[in-house]
Amino acid sequence: MQFSGEERFALPVDELWERLVDLEFLAGILPGMQRVESLEPERMVCRVKPGFSFLTGSLKLTLEVVEQHQPDTARMQVFGKGIGTSVLVETLCELEPDGDQTRLCWQGEIKELGGMLKSVSRGLIEAAAKKIIEQAWTDFRRELDRA
Repeated sequence: MQFSGEERFALPVDELWERLVDLEFLAGILPGMQRVESLEPERMVCRVKPGFSFLTGSLKLTLEVVEQHQPDTARMQVFGKGIGTSVLVETLCELEPDGDQTRLCWQGEIKELGGMLKSVSRGLIEAAAKKIIEQAWTDFRRELDRA
């Protein structure tokens, strides 16, 4: 399953880039965040509790910046594992100046679903993913405004 979109921010590319690859900053906006277990410059392990009926309990997420070309491209992977479930998501973000704003184009793909998630309907997973994506961008913008 693939998702994509475009966001615009009233920040210079360099400033937006710094926040986009700052895992400590991103930890503050992950939906359902319970706690950070380890944090390195390019890798974070945390526990989240997703709010979906088809996924109970918590997930151990490993978020890793796997490729970056400052200040315009970042590729990240998120691996989630819970009781009887697993998911691997890859995201690519590309930034470019657009007048006095920055245009951020992103693409995400659910690469693997394991365990009980395999039996969940595609429509339900797509709806859940869209909800997470919308919430993440809303929270990202809110945190940028606070910074």
